[in-house]
Amino acid sequence: MNKQFATLLTIVSIASATTLPAVEPPPAGTDLGSVKGGDFSAAQGIIASKCTRCHSAAVIDTALHARKDMMRIEREMEKRGAALSAEERDVLGIYWKQQTPLKQKK
Repeated sequence: MNKQFATLLTIVSIASATTLPAVEPPPAGTDLGSVKGGDFSAAQGIIASKCTRCHSAAVIDTALHARKDMMRIEREMEKRGAALSAEERDVLGIYWKQQTPLKQKK
């Protein structure tokens, strides 16, 4: 096996072993506002139709896994041209909150 191929194979093996797991959306929630029946498929639909025009869903999964401020990221994406209706903002806001619940008060 040539040295370059072995190096590439090692890099690919390491990269595939260190990928972050996908964040699974909760199946249901409470206090959902515009999200009907506790179903988060509306949020997934918005992400699929609006967010993945410019980047993959893996970028969002990584940000959620890292517990980034998704509302701030959403506002930044709107400045960059993402067009969301008030209802879409409401649905995503609830979804982000369910993904990264507020810290418990001591």
